[in-house]
Amino acid sequence: MVVFHKINKFMNTQIHFKYWTEADRRALAKVTTFKDLATLAIDIIQRFPGNVCMVSGPISTGGVGTLEGNRKVFTRVIELLATEQSANIFSQMPFEDRIAELYKEWHADNPKEKYCMPILNDFYHEIFSTGKVSSLHFIYGWDSSFGARWEHDNCDKWGIERHYLPQELSLRALNES
Repeated sequence: MVVFHKINKFMNTQIHFKYWTEADRRALAKVTTFKDLATLAIDIIQRFPGNVCMVSGPISTGGVGTLEGNRKVFTRVIELLATEQSANIFSQMPFEDRIAELYKEWHADNPKEKYCMPILNDFYHEIFSTGKVSSLHFIYGWDSSFGARWEHDNCDKWGIERHYLPQELSLRALNES
């Protein structure tokens, strides 16, 4: 099933909302901190059988140079991995709109900060520390992203394998989105 979503005009809900409940969707709109967002994500991840993989790469910095373009690539790469490689993948894309809203609130209180570290420390670190994520697939150009470099640098600490995706996959994802 494909539905309209603010992140991407067409998001495959069977992939991006796998193991979500209606209560999860309602809770997402009410979350007020990055830690609460992580708690919701972890609850969903715990429903997946076995370990999961995730995608890492440019969203707010680097990549194709725009937030919208990076989100499109990210969304489609997740879909391609899920359908073509049968990856047991947890998509963080449903969280991106709420992350952006929380970021705006954070930035209003921290206008001099260059990067919103609570996204990494309070959201992603909490998810990766569960031991439920066994691998990260790095989108081509991941190293242009501050957050993806941070994730890459911490994979050993979390016991997460790194996989590097070819540029062709990103180009295909951009063209298909």
